[in-house]
Amino acid sequence: MKAKSCIRIIGILTLVLLTGAESFAQTYQEKREELLKRQENTRAEINVLEARIKNYQQRVSQAEERFDKSFEQFQSLNNLIALQDDKIQSLQQEQSQIEAEIELTEKEIELREQELEQLIDNYKQIILYAYKNGRAGNLELLLTSESINQMVVRSNYLQRFEEQKTKQAGLIRKNKKELDQVKDDLQDSYKKNQEVIGEIREEKEELGDQRQQQQQTVEKIKQERSTWLEELRKTRQEKENLESTFTNLIAEEENLREAENERLRRLEEARNIADAARRADEVEKYSRPIVRENFVSDEVLLTYENSFAQAKGDLPWPVNSKTVAKKFGRVRNPLYGTVTEHPGIDIVADAASPVKSVSDGYVFRIQPLPGYGDVVFVKHGSYYTAYGNLSRIDVEVGSILERGQQLGLSGTSQSELGEVIFFLVRRGNENLNPENWLTAK
Repeated sequence: MKAKSCIRIIGILTLVLLTGAESFAQTYQEKREELLKRQENTRAEINVLEARIKNYQQRVSQAEERFDKSFEQFQSLNNLIALQDDKIQSLQQEQSQIEAEIELTEKEIELREQELEQLIDNYKQIILYAYKNGRAGNLELLLTSESINQMVVRSNYLQRFEEQKTKQAGLIRKNKKELDQVKDDLQDSYKKNQEVIGEIREEKEELGDQRQQQQQTVEKIKQERSTWLEELRKTRQEKENLESTFTNLIAEEENLREAENERLRRLEEARNIADAARRADEVEKYSRPIVRENFVSDEVLLTYENSFAQAKGDLPWPVNSKTVAKKFGRVRNPLYGTVTEHPGIDIVADAASPVKSVSDGYVFRIQPLPGYGDVVFVKHGSYYTAYGNLSRIDVEVGSILERGQQLGLSGTSQSELGEVIFFLVRRGNENLNPENWLTAK
């Protein structure tokens, strides 16, 4: 009975040691690879921001050489600070990802150390058993067998026991090696974290210098108070003009659509007139379209509207940038404390970047407006979007647009607002905050 109990213990130990050793390692590796991939994506975003920062740094340097271009310098510095803030935010995001990686690795080290300790304890039990039940004990176990079959079974267990000792020692060495590798991963993560923290510190110092430089520029601009006040008046007028124009355009478009729908209804009635001569006259009378040829039906408009509404918070940005230089709503002038209402947002973008429709719709008007440059107005059912300060327009009135389809190019240094794209979201006559509709940064 004692021999059978020993054999049963050996079997249980074997099963425990052969299972579960790989599960923790696999889970850890998958999680770490996911964190590393997210770090790689964040670093790519940081590199894009870095390129834009360098571009604006060059512009700031050029503006410093021309005192009479202080306003241009202020605008460039404002864009630079917005980009610098975005980079710091991305660096902090990368830091949190690295810290998550460190936490994951530390937990993995703790688990592996416990596992290694358990393996070593099990090995000690095997060695202790082998010491207490040496060759004499093994021989006794064989000689006391009640049958040849039992002797073969016991011999097989003894052989597996010896093999398990060898395998257990190899498993300990393997786990020790893997533990050392995870510790190396932890040191690598610590190093990356320190590098990112240092980069954040440098970026914040540089940002402080930029803000100080901006303050110097502000002092220069204060000397031109009358010019700024005139600019304020002009901005308010431009905003009112945009609002009025947009409202009128929407009203005109709706009137045209109603008239066209009425024409189509009367045309359908005319086709059902029994008298051939009168039918021909009435059909001729209502055959000429009131609006453009590619008229979008109310049914299609409803699909545009539903698609737009359902995509709130998940619409793509109109340009390959998510840096907002001028936000929606009440904007306070940093110099004089005066307030204006901004109907949309200004997005910093590389010069002449592709501008794309954020959702399915159709172009119902293209019009230049003071303060906003050339503007493309797109209808998505009861929702509307406007894309301003375009340096080139690739569509025409009536163009049917799909989500992500290019409609033009963003502004350049020669454009009215510089290298930004003006973007507006509206429902009926109410302007909406575009950042609530676009996908999060």
